[in-house]
Amino acid sequence: MSGKNVKKVSLVPIIELDIETQMKARDIRNEEEVRKWMYTDHVIGTNEHLGWIDSLRTDKRQLVFMVLDELDNPLGTVYANFIDLSHKKADWSYWLTKDAHGGLGSVIEYKFINFVFDILGLEKLNCEVIEGNDAVVKLHKKFLFEEEGFRRSNILKDGKRIGVHFLGLTKQDWEEGKDELSNKYEKIFSKFSVTIECKNEPEPEKNPVNTTAASDSNFHTSTKSTSKIPNLTL
Repeated sequence: MSGKNVKKVSLVPIIELDIETQMKARDIRNEEEVRKWMYTDHVIGTNEHLGWIDSLRTDKRQLVFMVLDELDNPLGTVYANFIDLSHKKADWSYWLTKDAHGGLGSVIEYKFINFVFDILGLEKLNCEVIEGNDAVVKLHKKFLFEEEGFRRSNILKDGKRIGVHFLGLTKQDWEEGKDELSNKYEKIFSKFSVTIECKNEPEPEKNPVNTTAASDSNFHTSTKSTSKIPNLTL
């Protein structure tokens, strides 16, 4: 695919963006199709959102990125949380606006998994999916996540108790299968050039607590080291 047809996407730490862009993350989070699959599905207000962003400045166990197109229009949010450097694990999740199409979700999933294992140096990645969100469960399994359990009647939504899927991916499984995935989805991956900007890696806690939340030839790839964690383009 020619360079002019490649869609440039960047993942930028939300705390480094201007307040106007930060507030657009709230707009996407409040979309009905996004928040209905969240544990907390109320409409988030301005003060709550800004308070959350402020907390990220000192929370070393979370990395939250906004997904931006080449014109810096927000497309969604992706994050790693419950980062545990002692046990080399984290949870992750992401959401994209309803207007984001063309395979971007698959590209973000592949790219961010690489980032977690190759750049953050973690060895296990976990995620949770609310019962009924079958498309997301299927997507995660497509990218080698294994379902590790189903906790029935685990949360309360709209006055009803529903379950939660628990999925996980090991670095070993990812290393063994990622090249095959890259070849399989080459046509989709070649449509995007994705850059992740991250300047500071998470700091280990003095008393860590157990909790639960690269490059590839088929991407347009370059690497530039600017600090502890380089900016990567795939």
